[in-house]
Amino acid sequence: MKIDTDIEEAATETDDRSARDRILEAARKAFSQNGYHGTSIRQISNLCGLKQPSIYHHFESKENLFRNALISSHQEMMDFIRSHTGTGSDLAEDILQVFHAFAEFHRQKRGALHLLGNLIYSAPDNLRDEYAESYAPEMTGAIESVFKRWDPGNEREELKICINHTLTAYLIEISVREVGREEESLRQALRCVHYILQIPFPG
Repeated sequence: MKIDTDIEEAATETDDRSARDRILEAARKAFSQNGYHGTSIRQISNLCGLKQPSIYHHFESKENLFRNALISSHQEMMDFIRSHTGTGSDLAEDILQVFHAFAEFHRQKRGALHLLGNLIYSAPDNLRDEYAESYAPEMTGAIESVFKRWDPGNEREELKICINHTLTAYLIEISVREVGREEESLRQALRCVHYILQIPFPG
């Protein structure tokens, strides 16, 4: 019967999605801890509990698995940032929201930002270039969105450039910094932002 076939197909699709998610979760963990070259498909297989042929069935190669782990982590991060920004009452408040949103995401999802850090330092050139060209601009795009809201005529472009450079430096730092130093990094970044915006730094 067709209904039985539909149920079987739906169950198979769910199982495939579940297996894919397990592989991605294990890959993010392994790559974030060991880097690209220090991670093997065998290690990921042990972490997710699926055999290596199953991993290759879903992702074809280690490089493609890394790419998918990176992109899914990036998309998760940007969804978080968009949902936690853009509600400020002025330009300064919106800018500060962006920094606090990235900091909060890092607290909750440390592996994702460490994966980005490992991309910078250990991934093959083609993956690093692909990410830098296609995805990394979305991070500073959070600041671009703020200025589009408060400076539609682009009259404060120099300010935007300074804030974007500060955000980039902050994201690189927290992606590679050891556990326990994140709050210091955030405080330093916020001091820079307050100085650039010429507003008092609290405390």
